[in-house]
Amino acid sequence: MAVMDEHRTTRVERGPRHLRVIFKLRIRDGSEARFLDSYAKIRHDVAEVDGYLGDQLCQSATDPRDWVITSEWASHAHFLRWEAGADHRALAAPLMECVTARESLRYHVRFTTQAGCRPDADQVLVGGES
Repeated sequence: MAVMDEHRTTRVERGPRHLRVIFKLRIRDGSEARFLDSYAKIRHDVAEVDGYLGDQLCQSATDPRDWVITSEWASHAHFLRWEAGADHRALAAPLMECVTARESLRYHVRFTTQAGCRPDADQVLVGGES
């Protein structure tokens, strides 16, 4: 990996890439509390799934019914195994009862930038992905 610019930016040059999944959701009027409760109940179970690296639950700043769950996976294959499994559907069912529309987007992570670290622009990191 190479560090670029003035922030800590790593670029995946070869090998498997992490996968970022962006799950856009629109929830039913009046179901926010149930949605949050359902998410809180399953999040630690999801954290135990092979290849799962983490997620964030985000609510729109302009429309309280619009939500996004972003998750990161060690590889596309890890996510596909999780998504195809019965455990996934069973855990997600309470969340989906609150949802009126959904869209799943998948992206390979190519760069990661972290604020606060200003290494030399030509510094090279050796090893795995960030």
